Amino acid sequence: MKIVKFFSTSLVATLVDFALYTALLSILMPVTAHFISASSGMVVNFILQRKWVFKATRDVKTSFILSLIFSMGGILLGGLIIFGLTLFTFFIHYPLIAKIIAIGIVFFYNYVTKKIAFGDR
Repeated sequence: MKIVKFFSTSLVATLVDFALYTALLSILMPVTAHFISASSGMVVNFILQRKWVFKATRDVKTSFILSLIFSMGGILLGGLIIFGLTLFTFFIHYPLIAKIIAIGIVFFYNYVTKKIAFGDR
């Protein structure tokens, strides 16, 4: 049940990220819009997961710092997966499939690392 809650909060955070990114594109450069929207999505995800998904045993500051570190690791991991997959001809032609695979793998990475960040047993 916890993984379903985690998926739900991740979906909400992704929607916040995407909607904000879309809105910011009219006034900001894409990289700047991405930084702001992804950061906002990460904060939304942190709040929802702390309140609804995990039984936090750590204080908020420690949980947030660990969550931030793990989130940056997830972004790097996803980039490495996409880079590695696009070395194959198939994924060069279908990069969205590489992205979907990366999202699936990083989802489980994030689930495990967020349990650690919140001190959830």
